[in-house]
Amino acid sequence: MTENASQPKGLKARREKFPLLVSIKRAIWKLYPDVWLKQIKNFATLSKGYGQLASMKKWSCLDSKGDPIPWYTYPTIEYLANFDFSAMKVFEYGSGNSSLWWAKRCRSLISIENDRLWYDKIKQTGAALANFDYRFEEDKSKYVHQEEISGSDIVIIDGFHRPECADHFLQHKKDGNLDPTLLIFDNSDWFPKTIARLNKELNWIQVDFSGFGPINEYTWTTTIFINPSAREKLVYLRALSSVAGISQADGSDY
Repeated sequence: MTENASQPKGLKARREKFPLLVSIKRAIWKLYPDVWLKQIKNFATLSKGYGQLASMKKWSCLDSKGDPIPWYTYPTIEYLANFDFSAMKVFEYGSGNSSLWWAKRCRSLISIENDRLWYDKIKQTGAALANFDYRFEEDKSKYVHQEEISGSDIVIIDGFHRPECADHFLQHKKDGNLDPTLLIFDNSDWFPKTIARLNKELNWIQVDFSGFGPINEYTWTTTIFINPSAREKLVYLRALSSVAGISQADGSDY
């Protein structure tokens, strides 16, 4: 059987229709084979190493092992995975696999959800987590004005009514009822005015983690505000690491 006869009809047709384009692609591959191999490796890292392909297929935030992860950007998840949160209280606007991820790492977690179907799904999955206080609230005012936010070590804004939740956070901070170590705001690039307001009123360290994440085919930003007066509470569990990082220590390091 000839080479052309064994090829799919679609591929054969494209080659016959665009011979010049095919020739250019072949020439580029011959000139830069290492570049294309690196591109293929990058694709494999994102799709398999980070588990993005499986998360897209299942429409669920999962890592390469199939474990639940937050719907934050991958750089955010890798950064947070370095720390010991075992003594911390976490308050979360919105819920999902992030709730399951946090509940396994913190002392206690309160999550607020306003979607009944989603609430029922996560409640069933997280039923065995004794430190997970999961609450359903449809009313906007009650959803936003959660008094249990007081005393939290970490506050996450990743659900509905995000600008209003940010205002409630700031009011509790002003009233002296809240002085957390971290404020995490997902999809911060969608809320530039709210982020600017938080930056101005908090005057904390703002770190923006942009990149790919689970499920989505596009990049976005997850922002973490770090309280300068509480930085000593951020204790590293391990040396810095990344899914696709190179395991080596520079000889000049001391």
